[in-house]
Amino acid sequence: MAEAREPVILVHGLWMSGLEFGVLRQRLQARHGFDAHVFSYPSMQGSVDEIAAELAAFAHERAVGAGRVHLVGHSLGGALVYRALEQRMRDVPGNAVLLGSPLNGSRAASGAARFSMLRPLIGPHVLNELAQPCGRCWTGDCTHALGAIAGTRRLGTGQFFAHFDEENDGTVAVSETVIPGLNDHIVLPHSHVGMLFANDVAVQVAQFLRHGSFRREAAGPGGRATES
Repeated sequence: MAEAREPVILVHGLWMSGLEFGVLRQRLQARHGFDAHVFSYPSMQGSVDEIAAELAAFAHERAVGAGRVHLVGHSLGGALVYRALEQRMRDVPGNAVLLGSPLNGSRAASGAARFSMLRPLIGPHVLNELAQPCGRCWTGDCTHALGAIAGTRRLGTGQFFAHFDEENDGTVAVSETVIPGLNDHIVLPHSHVGMLFANDVAVQVAQFLRHGSFRREAAGPGGRATES
C-alpha cells in the first residue's frame, strides 16, 4: 500500500483568494509528495480569532489518518498560521513556513495607515496583526518547527509607504520577518508575490516541512541560499 502523503495547508495573504498558490501547490504535490490544500478566508473582514479557529479546524480534519499536518502562510496568512499554531494546534504535530510575513511589524502597513483614505483598503487584520510589532516570540515545542523565508527583490507597492534602509522584497523588509525563537530563517532573491511562483522557494518549503530546517549546501555569503 502506498505511503500516505502528509497534508499541507496553504494560507494566502491580503487581497488574495488562494488561487495564487496554484504553482506552489502543484510543485509541493507533484515534485515533493505532499497533499496540499488551500485555506481561503476573508482577508478584509471578520474576526482574526474566528479565522484562526477555522484554520485550526480545517487543519485538524486533514490531519486525520496522516497523524500530522503542515502549514504555509504568505504575508498576512503567516500571522494567522502563527496564531493557529500558538493557540489551537499544540496537539497536532507538523511544521510551518512563513513566506514574507512581517511578524515583527510592517513599516509599509504602518506608513499606509497614516493616510485615512487608505486604511479601509488595508483592512483590520493587517492593521491589528502586522502594522506594529506585537512582541511575538516562538516558544515552540518538540512537535513543531517554525521557519521563515524573506525576499530581496524590491518589487512591490509597499516600498512607496516605507523608507527601507535594508534589503526587502518591495513590501516587507528582511528584519520584519524575524522574530525570536524561529527554528530557521533564510533569504531568497524574490519579490513579495514572486516568491509564490519560484521553484527554489518550493524546494526550501518542502525541505523545512520534512526536516525542520532549510537547505544550506548552496548557501552564499551570510548563510543565504542562492536561487536554484
